[in-house]
Amino acid sequence: MIMRRPLPLTVITAVSSLLLIGAVVTRAGDEVNPSPSITSVSISNRSVELGLALNRPFDWRRMKFVSIRTFQNDPPSFPPTRHELTFGHHEAGVFEWFQWDFIELGQFEITGEFTLQASTFWGGRNIIGVFNPVTNLLSFDGLDYVPYMQTPNVTVRTSVDMNSWQNIDLSDQVPSEFTWGNPVTIRFSLTDARQGFFTVEVGGN
Repeated sequence: MIMRRPLPLTVITAVSSLLLIGAVVTRAGDEVNPSPSITSVSISNRSVELGLALNRPFDWRRMKFVSIRTFQNDPPSFPPTRHELTFGHHEAGVFEWFQWDFIELGQFEITGEFTLQASTFWGGRNIIGVFNPVTNLLSFDGLDYVPYMQTPNVTVRTSVDMNSWQNIDLSDQVPSEFTWGNPVTIRFSLTDARQGFFTVEVGGN
């Protein structure tokens, strides 16, 4: 069970004519800001698009790694698949490696800040995994993997006077996962009742 810890609020105290704010991207080697931050605001055709940097710390055990390379499915008429890796998601010290239509299991040990050693249960293959903090890619068994993390709860509220606040319906507008190190994009419509101020609250995960 994952305990949820509330994080400080990120508040946009500006009207709907907000200008674009320079993007901030988190890298594994950077000093991570413990609070989320707004990286961009774009308003077009009465639609608001927010870029939200969640600034989650790098953690092998809370990430899913998905291969950049795609593989032909069986049957070929199905969409192509990608390999996926998780480390310690369901059992401490055990990794799960989805390949095509089967999952290979094994043990792993974190040997450095960005390195680990894995050994498959079947065949006893030893594999070194290296995460590159510059490219934000994991190199594992000859493939490059992109890190993903579960998106925490995000609540957006609006107010015309900063005294009374209303929630904005974000149904299907917040992705369930995000690429670690990149901002999450949140979209919602801008009606006359929403002209004014916005706040964004991000929960822990």
